[in-house]
Amino acid sequence: MLLIVNSECDIMKIASNLITYIILMQVSFVPVLCQEPYSDDHGEVRALVLDHSLKTVQLFREGWPLSYPIIRLDGDVPLVLEFDDLSENQPTFMYRMIHCNADWTPSDLSEMEYLEGYPENEIRTSSPSFSTYTNYLHYSLQIPNEDVRMTLSGNYLLLVYRDRNPDDVVFTKRFMVTEGRVSIEATAHIPDLNQYRECCQEVDFTVNHAGITIDDPFSETRAVIYQNGLWDLGIDALQPNMVSDGQLIYDFLDENIFPGGNEFRFFDTKNTRTPTYYVQRIDFVDPYFHFELKPDQKQSPYSYSYKEDINGRYAIEAEGSQDPGVDADYVIVHFRLDIPLPLEGAVYLAGALTNWQFDDLNRMEYKAEEGAYMLSLLLKQGVYNYRYLFLPAFNEQFDMAEIEGNHSQTENEYLILFYHRPPGSRYDRLMGHQVIHSNQ
Repeated sequence: MLLIVNSECDIMKIASNLITYIILMQVSFVPVLCQEPYSDDHGEVRALVLDHSLKTVQLFREGWPLSYPIIRLDGDVPLVLEFDDLSENQPTFMYRMIHCNADWTPSDLSEMEYLEGYPENEIRTSSPSFSTYTNYLHYSLQIPNEDVRMTLSGNYLLLVYRDRNPDDVVFTKRFMVTEGRVSIEATAHIPDLNQYRECCQEVDFTVNHAGITIDDPFSETRAVIYQNGLWDLGIDALQPNMVSDGQLIYDFLDENIFPGGNEFRFFDTKNTRTPTYYVQRIDFVDPYFHFELKPDQKQSPYSYSYKEDINGRYAIEAEGSQDPGVDADYVIVHFRLDIPLPLEGAVYLAGALTNWQFDDLNRMEYKAEEGAYMLSLLLKQGVYNYRYLFLPAFNEQFDMAEIEGNHSQTENEYLILFYHRPPGSRYDRLMGHQVIHSNQ
């Protein structure tokens, strides 16, 4: 199990509260009765892409590609799933949904209790790519739809599998359905404790639950904070430290501390003719355009410089495109991290562009003759964020600070979720959420 830690500050107490990073290559493929390929050793279901011929898997609120996959139970806007199939097989893709507890373990509910409609359905909408060097089928799905809708709030896992075989899962995505019955006031700021002031950020918040009876907030409620939409960088199972009439207050000294990290690195592949921003050169080697990025360097551990980013996400765009879902091309992007001597461990390229998975596809290779770590990825045209994470040898904890640095000034995005399980209930109701940014 892996955890991002800070090599410069003593944040062991923080680490004990953070959800651990999982090396997804180590997830075992074992029989259904033991462990599903998309669940970890703790029974948590994961967001994974298991078939690498499927690319650019996204789930977001309709009209908001950079949004969190959260919708209201009473209906506001639906979620949209999009992905591309680069294989030539044209299989049938089916999907199901699993209701989960607040800790992302499957709940005890049956599909009949949390779904209305058919539990198993086909993804019917697909379009071939148009005027691209790389041929692909672009699939899309709206949730809920005329075939199925969710009837309970909470966490959900969307499973997509091939040719009506539920054992042949190709990818999974997490999403949430909220009741929106509480309001959350929150701030993300420089910590109060001196040992964290240079490297970390503190998230304090208050849950206003007027009109909702909570007899014992310490046993009935659960609050979770995620940083930058990354499921594996979160603080889980928070309980209030102060309770007043209609309010639960979460204002701690170190239970709610996050490493600040640094602003994400950035590149743009919208234009295949002229290098822009951090692109050094563009070549065409049939059948792909090759984007060679400018060499990256280790960030200074002492100085911070603000750069606008999209907090690790990406947006699909192509210059002159009418519909980037089908007319944006796939290109090969070449990354280079200049370091004179190899580090004692592994370096991974991280971000939504790799689905935050850590495997051989995004592990960088050190080339002594170049004095650099190098990696090439096949990506759809667009605007991308990324960062480098270092995994020391014989260690299970990622070191964010080794290459990127940790700074309390960094602009980060935090998602706060509040769950309530009243006495006698069999599932965790998601009562509300809030999104805030640090240092704003």
